[in-house]
Amino acid sequence: MLTIKLPQIFRVHQVPRIFWEDGIMSGYRHPKSSALDCVLSSFQINIWTHFLPTWYFVWRFLVLSSSLDFCREPHHWPLLIYLLLVCLYPFASSCAHTFSSMSARARHICYFCDYGALSLYSLGEPLQGARRRDGDRDREPLAPSFFLAGCAFAYGAYAMPDHWVSGVLHRYFVPVAAFNSFVCTGLSCYSRFPELEHPRLSKVLRTAAFVYPFLYDNIPLFYRLLFCFWSSCAWNEAVAGYCYHLLFALLTGFLFASHLPERLAPGRFDYIGHSHQLFHICAVLGTHFQLEAVLSDVCSRRAWLRGRLPAPGLPGTFGTAGLALLGNAAIIGAFTAALPRAPGSSAGPASVLTEAGCRREP
Repeated sequence: MLTIKLPQIFRVHQVPRIFWEDGIMSGYRHPKSSALDCVLSSFQINIWTHFLPTWYFVWRFLVLSSSLDFCREPHHWPLLIYLLLVCLYPFASSCAHTFSSMSARARHICYFCDYGALSLYSLGEPLQGARRRDGDRDREPLAPSFFLAGCAFAYGAYAMPDHWVSGVLHRYFVPVAAFNSFVCTGLSCYSRFPELEHPRLSKVLRTAAFVYPFLYDNIPLFYRLLFCFWSSCAWNEAVAGYCYHLLFALLTGFLFASHLPERLAPGRFDYIGHSHQLFHICAVLGTHFQLEAVLSDVCSRRAWLRGRLPAPGLPGTFGTAGLALLGNAAIIGAFTAALPRAPGSSAGPASVLTEAGCRREP
């Protein structure tokens, strides 16, 4: 009878420091796991709070594809880009968490790709960011990109305040967001290099990398919500959805920065209830409400926007998204090439975990 042996799980002091996480005392995987061990260990770690939502968003995309003409209706092209990036970012995070324990170098590359997917989502928007670990104790972000570039496509096409439509900010909103995605990816990737020697600087850089594009992408929402609070504008489904989205984005940022509750009780939340699980849940809920709000704007403002804006063209939608993808890939490639200078990316004087799970000094 075929039996599957699950990989061994270790305590914090049995793995190199690069893998440690505040308040998490156990549940670490071998720092040189095979790809098969990484997949098998997914049953022991927390990738499910972002892997399962991936398929929820894929299901929503398929349902919408059956009712909306994404191929022949240019009005829906920004929505298509947004939906694809909404499906991409939790999937990329799941893969990063799953395979990050193959080696220190693989860990860096996995999270470089995670950062890139998050910054593209900002182009397609929300917030997620700095170094974290999951139940495998590899809880890197879903970073505070929380929800970054794909969002800009959706907001620029459907969510702009009425009297901003066709204005200067509207015309340059998506190109600036694409540039912001390069800044986000570059700064967050760079933040991995000083994380052992200067952990606070690393966290500040990574947080700033995602907070800045989040604030920029949400300028239209901030204005719309403030306008509704201070005037007699109609409180519709879209406005309510954006309010919930921003609420969960703030909760996501708080959990990311505070490391609560595990900071208060180290070892008590190693597997269930730690901040990164709650972080993922809030991020996914924020994306859900954002999606509902965008869909509400797509339906309710379609006729009004069509009367004031030309149909989106291929260069301004898929062309911009393609350039953003290539640019982010180039940034990730450049930082990957520089990895020998990253902490823990090559053999060094740090202690090494043996197969028996004991520390061995080289």
